[in-house]
Amino acid sequence: MSLSIACLILAHGQPAQLGRLVTRLSAPGVRCYLHIDANTDQTTFDAITAAMPAAAAVTFIARRPCRWGGFSLVAATLDLIRAAQQDGFDWAVLLSGADYPVKTAAQISTFLANTTAAGFIDIRSQDEFDVRYRWQAFFPEALNGTRAGKALQKLQRGLNRAGLRRSLPAPLASVWAGSQWWCLSAAACAALTGLVDAHPAVLAFFATTLVPDEMFVQTVLMATPIGPQLVTHNLHALRWQQDAWSPNVFTAEDVPALIGGPALFARKFAANGEVTDVIDATLYPQ
Repeated sequence: MSLSIACLILAHGQPAQLGRLVTRLSAPGVRCYLHIDANTDQTTFDAITAAMPAAAAVTFIARRPCRWGGFSLVAATLDLIRAAQQDGFDWAVLLSGADYPVKTAAQISTFLANTTAAGFIDIRSQDEFDVRYRWQAFFPEALNGTRAGKALQKLQRGLNRAGLRRSLPAPLASVWAGSQWWCLSAAACAALTGLVDAHPAVLAFFATTLVPDEMFVQTVLMATPIGPQLVTHNLHALRWQQDAWSPNVFTAEDVPALIGGPALFARKFAANGEVTDVIDATLYPQ
């Protein structure tokens, strides 16, 4: 039986780039699930649907309005997982619209079919990635970036210094953090959704944290029996510039290292397709 892979894609624009990504991901056993930010205008959304390759297995899920730093990104990710679970899969990979595979479909399938890990995800302790300020205070998403939100944070900083901080809901014992992007087995995804279904207080807690997409999945999975079976490499290649909020854009000069490296996917690429064309020409020579 061939491996079944669910590609879960969070996107908000760039129809041609998204169509190119889905085209390259398309292979036997692969289905793509897309969440398009509800803030995206209808014209762009229509262009995205028109850009999908006719032969690809594609499912568009219900759209949520998403905001940087808010729980809406986690909610959309959970929606994608649950949509894929209805169809069934062996592995799920979370991608952005600016990602691209840097291995062939056959190489990706072979790697995942032969691993004994339950998943691949960037997981760091608070000694390595200190995110305490993101969860020990309240960060309502609707107030992110507003004057009221800034006033609330100022008030809470004073309370935190006085020792008044939020505590984690059961069964969470500690917070783990890392990159948003991951590759998880069906068992790991079931452990994730199973815990949040059994403990709704976990969702309620993270709904008022800052940038929960960089700690929610890690924290929940580490509170399940799956935790010890995870590899702390998310199979994504990213290159960060110091103090930047998003990764650097890869260039054609980076392609040999990306293809020769351990990652299956890379982020991020310019929408013009020039670098991804180089990747395609290298991986799939005529």
